[in-house]
Amino acid sequence: MNSLAKDSKIWQWAIFSFIIAGLTGFLYRLGFVTSLPFELNLENVRHAHSHLMFFGWASLLPLYLIKVRMVPGYHAAIGVKLMKGALWSVLVFGILSYPFFMIWGYRSVPVGEAFLPLSTILSGLVMIGWYAFMIGYIITRVKKSDHSPNVWFEAALVMLFISSLGAWGVGTVEMLDLGGPLFGKALTHFFLATFVEGWVVLVLLGLISESLKLNEEDYVISPTILAGLIACGAPLTFPYGISESMMDLNLSVTARIGGILIAEGVLLFLYSILQRKDKIQKIWLWPLALLALKSLMQLIAAVMPADLWLSEHSIRILYLHVLLLGSFTLGVVAYMSREADLHPVYFYGLVLSVMLLLISLIWMTSLWPLFLSGVWIYTAMAAIAIVPVFAMLWFWFGIRRTIQKL
Repeated sequence: MNSLAKDSKIWQWAIFSFIIAGLTGFLYRLGFVTSLPFELNLENVRHAHSHLMFFGWASLLPLYLIKVRMVPGYHAAIGVKLMKGALWSVLVFGILSYPFFMIWGYRSVPVGEAFLPLSTILSGLVMIGWYAFMIGYIITRVKKSDHSPNVWFEAALVMLFISSLGAWGVGTVEMLDLGGPLFGKALTHFFLATFVEGWVVLVLLGLISESLKLNEEDYVISPTILAGLIACGAPLTFPYGISESMMDLNLSVTARIGGILIAEGVLLFLYSILQRKDKIQKIWLWPLALLALKSLMQLIAAVMPADLWLSEHSIRILYLHVLLLGSFTLGVVAYMSREADLHPVYFYGLVLSVMLLLISLIWMTSLWPLFLSGVWIYTAMAAIAIVPVFAMLWFWFGIRRTIQKL
């Protein structure tokens, strides 16, 4: 707990980012019920929600936890200073891009006599922070003789770097007018797939392995091979985000192969844990179960006709929330709860709120019986969307109070 208490501002800003992103998600759902204030565009609100959740939560908090695991608290070494400065850079540019996405989306903004896509520029600067963190990590890893590397974290950092190349590629393609519309779309989803399926999944498995104190011999297959399966599969899943009109057989097969590789890596990881039941703590059952559900959804998508999952956007939204809000968010919160020795009630409040939101997302899919549908769904979804915000506020209050007692 001391490691969190000595340098707690970063993770508190990450929680603040989650809360703002959650409120934005609530605002987005509210837009289906009534008109939004200030004539906000629903598409822009959605972009603001997703970008802050990605940059302010799903990248910032894990990077912070990797740094804390490596060097708890303050250290004067150049590598550690670089990592800490990089965290602040990710935070600042992630939050600064938020209002630009909210108001203008990806549109250019008049700056003097020029028109600049400020939201894209500011979110791009977040990736400079990623690079600075990676450099600081490498310097510290080389100089810290007693450091025991975590293969999941290091594979995750590699995938974070690779995902950033897709983001830079989108800007380059647009600026030089290279390729057709499919090329730019493919690069966008290459970034998203590699970030979500590579970085997010691998860093979560790293946190689980750290918390459960898994050793090399605890795995049914070497963790390096499991991480390699996920790392190889993640970039291949980018066609899942491409519209049906742009999909061909090669892209469909590529996405299916990628999904199978990722699911195989995650399920073998989960099987390894089940083999060592003595190491499982109850608090981890929820994120582990949602990881299993995410893998099952990937396997189903790999064998079912492509037009079913391509034509139903709501299924993909449900899948992303199962991963990002479900297994990832509950996973990092479980990790922090164990570090803080926090009372489980704060964690289970979040579990309840997340499960309510995931259930509400099913209402928009073909999985929900048609005779039970109606306009009530939109109002109910908006009301439920605010619940995880209150649950996270409660968790924040609980962990802050625990720190103050030290």
